[in-house]
Amino acid sequence: MSSMLQDILEASESLNSLSLMINDIRRLGSLHSSVSRIFLVGAGSSYYASMYAASHALSGGLSKCIYAVPSSEFIYNYSKIADSSSLVIASSRSGETAETLEALRIAKGNGARAMMVSISEGGRNVGYIDYYVFVNIGQERSVFMTKSFITLSAADAILLKSIAGINQDFMGIIRELSNCMDNVVKDYDLNSELREITSDWVDNGVKRFIFLGHGSSYPIALEAALKFEETSYSAVQALNTLEFRHGPVATVGERQAIVMLNQLGEMSNAAVKLFSELMERSKGTGTRVIMITNDDDLRGLRNVIHVPCRTGAGEWDALALILPIYLLANQYALRMGIDLEKPRNLTRVVKNF
Repeated sequence: MSSMLQDILEASESLNSLSLMINDIRRLGSLHSSVSRIFLVGAGSSYYASMYAASHALSGGLSKCIYAVPSSEFIYNYSKIADSSSLVIASSRSGETAETLEALRIAKGNGARAMMVSISEGGRNVGYIDYYVFVNIGQERSVFMTKSFITLSAADAILLKSIAGINQDFMGIIRELSNCMDNVVKDYDLNSELREITSDWVDNGVKRFIFLGHGSSYPIALEAALKFEETSYSAVQALNTLEFRHGPVATVGERQAIVMLNQLGEMSNAAVKLFSELMERSKGTGTRVIMITNDDDLRGLRNVIHVPCRTGAGEWDALALILPIYLLANQYALRMGIDLEKPRNLTRVVKNF
């Protein structure tokens, strides 16, 4: 069993650990209800966790000005508008990522409040960080972020909604997400289906991937693409679902896999329509098309991976869709003969930039 797979199997347990902190995170969020600008920053998967949290602002009708940007982008551009009315929330698995620490240092120098959310205590004693949220889920074995991405995404979303005064049953939601992820990894039929998909991809020489998502599943699609790049060195692209029609649709027919993430919500029907079109266009070609969704009405349809997760809020449901992607990435890389314990050119913490 790869160290990556061991981490994936602990996703449910990690969310259970987060659930113990929900009241503390809500109280911390309420302390910052007066800020006018919120910047969510991070690097790599941590940036996508920030993007995911920011997507909750739309669903909750948050009136504050929200920016989700890479830490480096904040350093060189967005920091110019960060001031004493601003809060900068950084996500970092290690708490030691160079660009992210520099972003917080600059933010604090501009008079902004600086906050770090991490599963490690590496940055706890940094003098310019005002608030440190340590989510104790244990260290990941793998270089690749999996359970930490899920946990940081959820923690950031709870924090942001608490700042905005948006009340949800966070405990119930996290419990449902945890149960869902536990069921996914234990579902024999679902995992057999995933193995069949990866076998087909490898047997038919699929080495290019396109991930599509909308709303809160768009940052999940970006994270999915990053995982396939990191684990299999493939050519990968991530797009907003309906943007696929505007140019990339020309690639249908090439040897590739198109993976659509579709949570229930206002755009779900449009995504299903595009999926049907892509299934038709790709017949008899080298293009493989699958959908990963929590929509019960699509259960059992050809090329649809059903994730039984219904939190009652589409933005939360989207987070559950990443788990089958992680399993696919792990299986695909191993079938391609890639050593996931020694990934090429990657390091657990980037301490220089």
